[in-house]
Amino acid sequence: MERYRLKNIIILILALLNTFLLSALAWRGTAAYSAHRVATEQLVSLFESDGIDLDAPIIPSDSPPSALALTRDLKLEQQVASFLLGSPATGSDQGGGIYTYNGQNGAAVFRDTGNFDVAGTLSSGDPQAFCEDFCDRFGYEELTFRLDENQSGTATAVGYFEDWAVFNCTVTFTIDRGAVMVISGSLLSSTAAQTDSGVEFLSAMGALSAFQQMRPESGAAVSAILEITPCYELQSTPTDPVALVPAWHIDTDTVDFYVNCVTGAVRRL
Repeated sequence: MERYRLKNIIILILALLNTFLLSALAWRGTAAYSAHRVATEQLVSLFESDGIDLDAPIIPSDSPPSALALTRDLKLEQQVASFLLGSPATGSDQGGGIYTYNGQNGAAVFRDTGNFDVAGTLSSGDPQAFCEDFCDRFGYEELTFRLDENQSGTATAVGYFEDWAVFNCTVTFTIDRGAVMVISGSLLSSTAAQTDSGVEFLSAMGALSAFQQMRPESGAAVSAILEITPCYELQSTPTDPVALVPAWHIDTDTVDFYVNCVTGAVRRL
C-alpha cells in the first residue's frame, strides 16, 4: 500500500514538473514574440520618420543561410569548357591555380577563385537559346538580354547555390551579330562545407538597421522597402578561395542593397 501511494506521489510530482516546464517555455515564447513585435514596430516607425514605407509583415524572422567554403571542382570546369569549346576540350594546369582549355570553338581560362573567361565563336544559331541552355545546365538564373537590332550586345545572369542567389556571382555573355563571342563570370562548385565565423549573423532587422544608417551616405532616394530576402555574397580569402557568406537582399522601389551578415557592410547595386 505504501509503495502504491509513493508511486502516485512520484507521478504527481512529474506531472507538476512537466506543467511547470511547459508553462516556462510558453512564457519564453510569448516574451520573445512580444520583444520581436515591439522591435519591429520601432523599426517601422524609424523608417516612417525618414519617409520610407516598411510593412512589418515583410520582415523575415528566419535565420540567414550558413556560411560555406566551396571546394574547386575540376570535373565541372571540364564540363563547362567542353560545352562551350566543343567536346572534348583539352585542359592544362598552368600553376598558380590556373587551368586553361582549348577546343575547336576557342579557348578558356579557369581560376581557383571561381572566375573564368572564355573567348571564340562559342555559339551558332539562336544566341538566346544558347545562353538559356548554358544557364540551365550550370546553375544560373535571372537571365537578362540587352541586344540591338543586329542581335549584338550582352546578356547577364546570376549564379545560385542550391536555392540561394549569390548576388555578386554573375556570368556575362558578349554577343556579336547573333554569335556568342565571350563569356566571363564566376562558377560555383556544388561541393561545400560549413564554416564557423565565430560571430552571430545579422538578422533581417539588423540588416535593415544597417541599411538605414548608411542610406543617407549612399545618396539613394528610397521611398519604400519592397522585400527582404536571404542570399549569399561571394568572397575570396587566402584560406578560402571561394567562400559564400550569408547576406540580406533589400529590394527597394529604386535600387537594390545587400547587407553582409558577418560584417554588416552594405552594398548598393
